[in-house]
Amino acid sequence: MWLYVTIVILLWLANKWFRNKQRIGNYGNRYVVITGCDSGFGHFLTKKLDVLGFHCFAGCLTEEGLVKLNRETSSKVKPVILDVSKTESIETALEFVQLNLPQNTGIWGLVNNAGISGPAVPVEWLNKTDYKSVFEINTLGMIETSRIFLPLVLKSKGRIVNITSVAGRMAALSGPYAVSKYAAEGYSDVLRCELYKRGVTVHIIEPGCFKTRITDPDVMCNAIDVYYDKLQMDIQSNFGPGFLKQYKESVKKGLTIVACPDIDHVINAYVHALTAKFPKHRYLVGWDARFLVHVLGRLPEGVADYIFGSSMPIPDLEKTKFD
Repeated sequence: MWLYVTIVILLWLANKWFRNKQRIGNYGNRYVVITGCDSGFGHFLTKKLDVLGFHCFAGCLTEEGLVKLNRETSSKVKPVILDVSKTESIETALEFVQLNLPQNTGIWGLVNNAGISGPAVPVEWLNKTDYKSVFEINTLGMIETSRIFLPLVLKSKGRIVNITSVAGRMAALSGPYAVSKYAAEGYSDVLRCELYKRGVTVHIIEPGCFKTRITDPDVMCNAIDVYYDKLQMDIQSNFGPGFLKQYKESVKKGLTIVACPDIDHVINAYVHALTAKFPKHRYLVGWDARFLVHVLGRLPEGVADYIFGSSMPIPDLEKTKFD
């Protein structure tokens, strides 16, 4: 009996490996739109797809990002100014893409990569506006970009690839960020089901913590200072004089330990979602992401909260009051 079980398992693993290695090919005739290409994942994904032969429309928020991509890529990459928080900017980018596409051609891939981390501060320091500013880009920007570019994706029966985060499965980093990523996960699931019979597939990239501009410790700590200074005196006194210093030290230490410098893991997940014959619905990327979902996520909530809550960078308020 065990021999048959072993054979079945080996055949299943072999089939999985074989399916994972198969690619669609014909990259030179495929067009991809990517948002958030000034730096980080979007920038390096554009360069990777360029090497593979794809035609890329790279959405950049700034002229600086646009000029940099023009300098570092081939003529197959066409950067365009794109602010996903503004409908008119997305529509202008659509017009640019349509003008540069061959007749009767759609886009093979729409990569909703643009995102921000938002303020990594305690929820007591945040108001509705702080949540809206993050939600506007991480979730509504994804929704609006998908809506506007969907006819071109449908024309090619292509793929939509959305970046969320492991924080969209288990809350981490900050309230606004986690809320926006949970919502982006829900939207992506709804979109995948609705497009199931129309020939378009939807795929989710769920990275853990990687070293990019949005996880820069200095940027995060500067934001902590700004938000702390804006607090009312009674709220500041609740946290105590030692809180700010300890909190920033904990944030820096946590990012030093957890943040992975090799962003190729994320880029490769993106590339697989765009090129594989049998892409995954979800790509959980990074050891921390796998640990959170496969280990902590399977524990009783009380146990997981104790482990996860104890590792959060927020110091013990009872102690900082007297520091």
